[in-house]
Amino acid sequence: MHIISGSSNTPLAKSLTETLRTKSPTSQLINCEITKFANDEKRVLVQDEDVVRGQKICLIQSFSAPVDENIIETLLIVDALERMGAKEVSLIIPWMGYSLQDKVFRPGEAIAAKVVADLLSNSFLSRVFLLDLHNPSIPGFFSIPTYHLSTKQLFLDYLRDQNLINNAVIVSPDFGGLKRARDFANQLNLPLLNIDKSRDLRTGTVTAHAIQGGEIAGHDAILFDDVINSGKTVAQTAALLKEQGAKQVLFLAAHGIFCDNGLEVIKQSQVDQVIVSDSIMQSEKSNKLTQLPLATLLADVLHDWL
Repeated sequence: MHIISGSSNTPLAKSLTETLRTKSPTSQLINCEITKFANDEKRVLVQDEDVVRGQKICLIQSFSAPVDENIIETLLIVDALERMGAKEVSLIIPWMGYSLQDKVFRPGEAIAAKVVADLLSNSFLSRVFLLDLHNPSIPGFFSIPTYHLSTKQLFLDYLRDQNLINNAVIVSPDFGGLKRARDFANQLNLPLLNIDKSRDLRTGTVTAHAIQGGEIAGHDAILFDDVINSGKTVAQTAALLKEQGAKQVLFLAAHGIFCDNGLEVIKQSQVDQVIVSDSIMQSEKSNKLTQLPLATLLADVLHDWL
């Protein structure tokens, strides 16, 4: 199996290719030239035709900003691979943009996640791999085989390796994430607390009100969630936990979007450390931000399809 990358996360694609070579030495990263015409249309040119023809190809592309461009780019690459005679094409979407729009919150809204799933399902794709979705029912939106992967073990291993669980409690950042956080707490044999929050459905603004389920004073708080969007909820939650006596606050999330200057919000907040996967390429750095590599996890999954 060979790897081809869209423009959203080329470092992850390169890392995945190198890791996959340990299992399949002939695997290589296919060259793909991605440019724009003067009228702002994307132009895709897949090279290495001899490598593509008759082969299994895996495309890796995060639907991160610019989200719409990256989705169209994905469809163009898949079409090009089909025309070049690829045997089959799998798609890994480390972060699926539009996945948070998974239901109608107000009358008149589209179910954007279903629209994206339909676009992909009607292309030449053989299968899709998704990672830590907010709603685990989203794979059902697709009409082709779709697999939901989890980064949970990456975070469990990181916390144990860094000796961060000796004086810790797990905190669910909201009621919706309680099941995820409870499972995480059980894996580490740690107590579980919950943040009481409310959300404005019109603006999306979240407000943290209180901590429920036990005492946080004198303990390290470890929050576990699927995605950090703007970082404002992280900052607000960290301030509440520190106010209630938490020694340090660690926020773990599979995906770090950090929109609206989110990393700067994190830097200025009371959170001590934010740990995310490298599902989304980060153009900025912060001494509060740690990224855990996905390459081994993804290579292990792809090995079953070699």
